[in-house]
Amino acid sequence: MQLVDPMPPAVVKSQFEWVTYNEPEGHLDNLTARLERLPGIGPAARIVGLTYKDDTTLSRFNRRGYSNTYRLDMKADLKLQDACAGLESIQAMLTGALASELAARHGRADLLLVRHVLEHAHDPAAFVAALRELVKPGGHMLFEMPDSAKFIAACDYSFIWEEHITYFSEETLAAFISGAGLELRETITYSYPLEDSLIGIVQNGEKTAIAGSERVSPESLVAGGQVFAQRFSELQSRMQSLFRAWRDSGKRIAIFGAGHLATKFINLFALTDFIECVIDDNPHKQAVLMPGSRLPIRGSGALTDVDVCLLSLNFESEQKVLAKNQPFLDRGGQFLSIFALSPKTVYSASAA
Repeated sequence: MQLVDPMPPAVVKSQFEWVTYNEPEGHLDNLTARLERLPGIGPAARIVGLTYKDDTTLSRFNRRGYSNTYRLDMKADLKLQDACAGLESIQAMLTGALASELAARHGRADLLLVRHVLEHAHDPAAFVAALRELVKPGGHMLFEMPDSAKFIAACDYSFIWEEHITYFSEETLAAFISGAGLELRETITYSYPLEDSLIGIVQNGEKTAIAGSERVSPESLVAGGQVFAQRFSELQSRMQSLFRAWRDSGKRIAIFGAGHLATKFINLFALTDFIECVIDDNPHKQAVLMPGSRLPIRGSGALTDVDVCLLSLNFESEQKVLAKNQPFLDRGGQFLSIFALSPKTVYSASAA
């Protein structure tokens, strides 16, 4: 599943330096230990991180005694002077010519870390070809990205994002790596309550047969994508009916978490007219409005004026919000989740 007409990086790029994205990292200790066992990854191995997303993995290697580490610099290496430039800009800048220049300047890596970038690449094959210039022949690359399989199967439309060009599953990642002429040593899926982390460990050499790569047929993958597309109108209508019934019965509705997930839930399901506000305690966000809907963003004190609050947070943040807002529940308030995979999902809620 891919975007066929992605917006230019200059359009997607954030307008605010304070915008951050939180990826799950509970698996990184286990992953680092696995990477240590790769051929050629000894204490003197050259381990390079492509972006700031790799800092926490590099720090784990440093704590384990690996000192020959480096992370590409946004300005000096990637030639990006804009403080708001992010992954959308990095994927556009990293050409084969620049990669060759960087390899000559810093040396090639025994292990290149590429966490949460491949799914942003407008031309994934060209992007990977450039990355190969940064890695020694026989060296390794680590790719990490969200596994899209669960949210496609659950028809959870909040996980579509304009910054993500390709939505990988284990099978499509294996097929892509093979098509790029690389050897896929291993895929690993780390499970999380909502979105799993998909890992591909790749060797910079000629491709070989990938065991188990034909477990799911292309036809079944296409069929799953078609179901995802076909169910949208049905679920949009169901959400609008539910929110309308809540509003008509006098219930006041808010969404907790002013991020891109909430933005999509509100806009794709066309729910603006039913929602009082979006709640977020980040003071930067309270100075602006939600994209598209133009809904106001307020602090958590706004819960006193709300009857139903939809959570758009990761699992860890959701637990903190629930623990801090027991008075809201005690007076009859209802917390639900915008995510289809959550046990609190609004997808199965009733208007009662």
